This record gives sequence, C-alpha cells and structure tokens, in this order.
Amino acid sequence: MRALHVKTVDNRGVMFPMVPAGGKTAEGKPIGNDVTADPAIRRALNQLLDRKALVDLALEGHGRPAHGPADGLPWDQPASALPDADPIAAAVTLEAAGWVDGNGDGLREKNGQEARFTLVYPASDSLRQALALGVAEQAKSVGIAIEPSGKSWDDIENVMHQDAVLFGWGAHDPSEIHALYHGDFAGVDYYNAGYYRNPAVDAHLDAAQAAPDFAASLPDWQAAQWDGSTGFGARGDAAWAWLVNIDHNYWVSDCLDLGPLQIEPHGHGYPITQGLQGWTWTCK
Repeated sequence: MRALHVKTVDNRGVMFPMVPAGGKTAEGKPIGNDVTADPAIRRALNQLLDRKALVDLALEGHGRPAHGPADGLPWDQPASALPDADPIAAAVTLEAAGWVDGNGDGLREKNGQEARFTLVYPASDSLRQALALGVAEQAKSVGIAIEPSGKSWDDIENVMHQDAVLFGWGAHDPSEIHALYHGDFAGVDYYNAGYYRNPAVDAHLDAAQAAPDFAASLPDWQAAQWDGSTGFGARGDAAWAWLVNIDHNYWVSDCLDLGPLQIEPHGHGYPITQGLQGWTWTCK
C-alpha cells in the first residue's frame, strides 16, 4: 500500500465574538466580548499567527495554512488575506489602536481592559487542543493572553457567543460562506456564532445567492471577503483567524488507481468511497 495525502478545505479556525459584552440570547446565553470586539485585536492575531508552524505542530506537516473558509476553491478571494507570521506588524496594529503594555507585565491594556480572552475547543479533539495551545503561545509574543479551555459541545453551545471558539468547516458549496457571515445567521446554530454583521458583506452574499448561474455568482462571493474597502476577511473585518487546512490521509492499495483527485471538504458527509465510480483495479 502507499500513503496518499489529499489537499482539503477541511479547515480549522478561530471564530471571534464580534460585539461588545452585555447582550443575551432569548435563552439567556451571554453574547459579546469586549476584547475580541475590537478589530485591532482580531487583525493583529491574523498578522501574528505563524500558520506554517501550526501545521507542523498540530498536523505533523500534513496540511497547509488556511487564510479563509474556501482556500483554493473558485469562490475564494486570496486578496482578503494579510501576510502572517509578522509580530512586528501585529504590534504596530495594536499600538495604533491604543493597546499598550503600560505596566511592563507583558500584557497589553486599553482603557483598563486587559488584552485577554478565552479560546474554547472541544475537549475530545486533540488536534484542536494542539491548535488552541499553539495560538495561545504565539499570542504571548505581542502581549495578548489567550486562555485555552476544553469543553463538551453542550458547554460550548452555552458560551460560543461570548468566547472565541476553535471551529472547523469547509465545503464544496459556497453557501456555507453565507451561513458563516451573513447577519441573518447571527446566533443561528453554530454558524454565525460571533454575531457578525456588515451590510456591505450581506449585500454581496445576497447578490451571490441571487445570481443567475454559478459563474455569475463568483465575483460577489469573492467581494464578500474583500471588495477593496471592506469584507469579512482578515484585510477587512477579520471576523475569524483561519489557521489550517488538514490533509486527508489514506492508505491506498498499490493495485488501486483512484483517478483524478480534488480538494476535499470537511469530513462530515464526505465518505471515503466518494470517488468510487472513478476507481480502477489495475492488478490481474
């Protein structure tokens, strides 16, 4: 048998609560976070994070950095990303927004608020645990304290509107972007858990959904990420810090020709036999 490593958009990323603290859902769950509501914090983390190092740490190299929800797919907008692994740029972003280490303890503050927040991950998932610990360790270098916290999914549901969460997505359907970033999905299931809203982004997403065909929809899917002035991507609102795309790794018989391969989506609903009709047995 041979080892096969297939590229994917089976991604992992940090979802940020986008509004200040103080709100509650109809069920009484808290909404908002005063630290992650500041775009400078979100943008600085996107600039700071060394995604290649996270691939090496959590995936033993079997993956690639992620800069958006659909890297390498036709509706992706690479221009929405910021250069990463740049702590100097991150520090400049924080300083310009008023986040400074006034007392020399290594932690930045702004208006009496420490640059500190919790990053929740499912405790049963060792990959996400490794990513959360890696993100927290890297954030220390620019004076941001991230506190990883492993919880059950039931507990995550209770705090996912107030705490950053290490989620995983990735689909062959751009409508997933609509669910993750459209204001109509704020607080709906696990989708737009951070209550992100941007009327310009909503307009692009609505236009993409209403396009007469797939090709006509692509410019608006891309513009929702970055249209030159705003978008949900890191260059705009930085609503997430996408981290990695994990490889799907298989042992394949030397007698089996799998045919053409494609970028694979998140594992849910994507069986190992997905391409069965294109397989050929080559041994006699």
